[in-house]
Amino acid sequence: MRIQLPKVEDGATAGDDDEDGMIDVIVEGNPLSVAYTRDAILKIAGERAANVSTRLKGIPAEFYPFIAGPKNSLVHRLEEDNGVQIRVPPHQAWSVKPPSAPAQGQRPVFAPAPNDNHIQLAGDRAAVQAARAEIEHRVEELRQQLALEQLSIQRGRHQFIIGDRGIPMDEFFENTGCAIIMPNDEEDDMVTIIGPPNNVQAGLEKAMDLAMNMQCSNIDISRFHRQAPGGAAAHARNVTRYLRQRKEIERLEKLYNVHFNTPFTEEGALPWELYSRDGKNAIRAQSEIKGLVDSHPPARISTVPVDSFFHQYIQNEVQPRVRDDYHVHLVVPETSDSNAPVLLVYEGPSSPDSYQIPRSQPSPADVKEMQKRLQEARAHIQQIVDQQEEITSTLLEVPLK
Repeated sequence: MRIQLPKVEDGATAGDDDEDGMIDVIVEGNPLSVAYTRDAILKIAGERAANVSTRLKGIPAEFYPFIAGPKNSLVHRLEEDNGVQIRVPPHQAWSVKPPSAPAQGQRPVFAPAPNDNHIQLAGDRAAVQAARAEIEHRVEELRQQLALEQLSIQRGRHQFIIGDRGIPMDEFFENTGCAIIMPNDEEDDMVTIIGPPNNVQAGLEKAMDLAMNMQCSNIDISRFHRQAPGGAAAHARNVTRYLRQRKEIERLEKLYNVHFNTPFTEEGALPWELYSRDGKNAIRAQSEIKGLVDSHPPARISTVPVDSFFHQYIQNEVQPRVRDDYHVHLVVPETSDSNAPVLLVYEGPSSPDSYQIPRSQPSPADVKEMQKRLQEARAHIQQIVDQQEEITSTLLEVPLK
C-alpha cells in the first residue's frame, strides 16, 4: 500500500491559513486495501472539513467599499443566508501609490490587495464556497463597471476632505456612492475617485466642496527678518521649528479654530498656509503670528551642527544643564529631519513649564544678553561634541537565518 500526497508548491508557507483548497491524494495497492484506505481518508477529511476558513487573495482593496460599504448588503446577506462569517478589512483612504488614471477609452487596472489585507471567510465548507463564488462574481462585475477619475487639489486642503478635519470615509461613500483615495506622498496632490460612471462626477464635486470649504491665506514669515544672517528663509525655518516644538502653533489652532500648514525644506521655510472657516479668526491668528515672529529675531536663535548619533544624549543629558546655566532652550531635530542642526533659543531665567513666549520685539539690552548667552551655550555644546570619539560606520552582512 502506498499513499502519495502532492508536494508543497513553491512559495507556500506554513502560516497560510487558506483551508478551502482541494488536493489529489493517490492511493496504490490491491482493490480491497485501496477501498478501505479511501474511505478512511474521506472520513478524516470530512471530520476536519466541517468548518473551514479561507482568504480571497485576488481582490483589490479599492473594491471593498462596494462589497461591504454602507449601501451594499452583499456581505450582510451572505452572512444571514449562508451562516458564514465574513471579515472585510476597512478600506484605507490614504495610499502611497493609488491606481493610475486609465488612458482614454481604457478601463482602470486595479492591483490585488497586499498580503495582510484580504477578505476572510469562515464557516461550513459548502457555505464558504458558495459565498466565495458570489463575492468573486461581484468582483468581476466591479472590474467591468467601476470608473476612475483624478483631480489635483492643493496638498494643504487634503486634510479637510477625509479625516478629523473632514468627514469619515464611510460618510463620503454613503453620500456619493464612490470610494476616495488620498495620497500619502508629500509630492503628490492627486485625489482619486472610484465609482460607477454615473456617480464619479458627484464624488469629484463632493471632494472639491470639502476641500474648498476652508478659506486659505498665506503668511510669509521670512519677510519679518529680511536681514537675518544666513538668510531670511533659513531663520524662518528655525522659528517654525521652535514654535512647532513648543506647541505654540497648536495652541493658536485650538484657540481660533484654524489650521496652519508650515512647510519647509533644507533651504528654509516656505510661506505658511492658514486655513479657517471664519475670516475674523484668521485675522486674529495672523496678528498673533506676527507678534511671535517679531519677538524671535536672529539674536534670540542660534544653531549648532551635531551628528545625529549624539541627539539622544543632547536631549537627555545636555539640555537640562544648558537650560539651567545659560537660560537657553534646545530643539533637537526629529528623526525624520536628523540632518538639521540643533536649535538654541534664549528664553531667559525661567523654568520650561512656566515660560511664556513673548509677543513683542526685545529691547537692545535684551538682545545683548541673548547674544552673550547663546554664544556661551553654543561653545559649551561644541566642546562636549568635540570631546567625543570620532564616529565611524561599517556595513555588516548578516545571514537571514
